[in-house]
Amino acid sequence: MVPSVQPVEITRDAGERRMLVRWADGHVSYYPWRDLRFMCPCAHCSGEWGQPGAMTGTRLEDLTEQQTSMADIVLVGRYAVQPTWADGHETGIYAFRVLRQTCPCGQHGGETAAK
Repeated sequence: MVPSVQPVEITRDAGERRMLVRWADGHVSYYPWRDLRFMCPCAHCSGEWGQPGAMTGTRLEDLTEQQTSMADIVLVGRYAVQPTWADGHETGIYAFRVLRQTCPCGQHGGETAAK
C-alpha cells in the first residue's frame, strides 16, 4: 500500500513537545519538535546555492530550548505546514510528502510516499 500524503489532522502537542499528523490512510505520525527544527528546510537553516546553512555542523543535542519549542503552526496551501518557533524562526515550510517520507515511526521500511 502506498502511504497517503494527505493529512486529516495536524496537532501541536505541547505536553509531549511533538507534532501529530493523522494521515488519510489512518496512519499517525509523531514528530518530535527537536527533530523538526533540526531538519528545517528553509534556506537559512539548510543552506542554498552550495552554501552551508545555520544547521550545518550543528548536533541535534546542541539546539536550545527556544529553538525547539513550537509556538504555533499554520497550513501552507494544501501541501505543507509552517511552524513558528519560540526563537522567532518561521521560514521553514514542511511539505506533507517530505513529512510522510520522514515519518519516525519505523514501520515503513524505507517506502516512499505517493507523489
